[in-house]
Amino acid sequence: MRAPASLTDATAPAPGSLPRWVLLRVALLCSASALSVVVTKLALFAAVGTLLGFVSLPSGPPRAVRALRLALSIAAMCATLGTFRFLVLEAVPGMVEGGTSATEQRVVSRLREILFAEDAWRKQAFFDPDGDHVGSAGFLGELTGEIGARGGDRVEPAVLESYPKLVSTRLGPAAEIGGYLIIVCLPKQGGGYTAVPSDPVDDERAERGFYVYAWPAQRGTGLDLAYFLDEHERIMLADSRDSEPRRLAGVDAPPSCDDVSASATSPDWRVWRHKVPRATLPFDAK
Repeated sequence: MRAPASLTDATAPAPGSLPRWVLLRVALLCSASALSVVVTKLALFAAVGTLLGFVSLPSGPPRAVRALRLALSIAAMCATLGTFRFLVLEAVPGMVEGGTSATEQRVVSRLREILFAEDAWRKQAFFDPDGDHVGSAGFLGELTGEIGARGGDRVEPAVLESYPKLVSTRLGPAAEIGGYLIIVCLPKQGGGYTAVPSDPVDDERAERGFYVYAWPAQRGTGLDLAYFLDEHERIMLADSRDSEPRRLAGVDAPPSCDDVSASATSPDWRVWRHKVPRATLPFDAK
């Protein structure tokens, strides 16, 4: 009577054939490569695995080896297609999003820099017409020292240093930094806000209020958002569009000083990253 075959005998390859583990590996690589066309995150792993599987094929019957090479070649084409789709659908958009996020962080940092400068103006009372030791907010040119405070003497050293010379926009003088135009609006006498230093300012209201806007300096640069900040560090953003009349891009199409509060345009603005405003102003009396 013949003895039962051992487990090793059961899994051993027949004479003149390839080991079963080679067939299994190729089958897994082919399956992963085909799946990578849909699940693109698998594509890079499938491509590398297919290459390694191809170069590590053992010797065996020519017909069997040719069949496995053909299967791996088809798998490689699938992995290549999956890799291409991964680059188009995920890698490139991810890089663009990362660059956009970095640009957003820089412009928000600039807005906060102006906020801290206005806090310093308030604390140091650089311009205090009523003598109550609470300073009124300054226009951007006053903060940078380009012009004097309300037409008087310049504050030296300037609370905002290393800012470029201001450029003229339809709204008023603005600084162009990092692809954005940045401007400060102050409460004006009779209501509303203004960014024009020659306009009469309501300095009492300016002790507790100012607006800062940043919007793309040019169209077609990939910067498609405008930003806003106020004295409570309320940060908001709005889409910058390529169509008239509200494209919010360039020196000739800025937001209005009342853009974030006017009934016609306030719905365009939304809170930036769930930012919670500060409840009180620094240096308020306790």
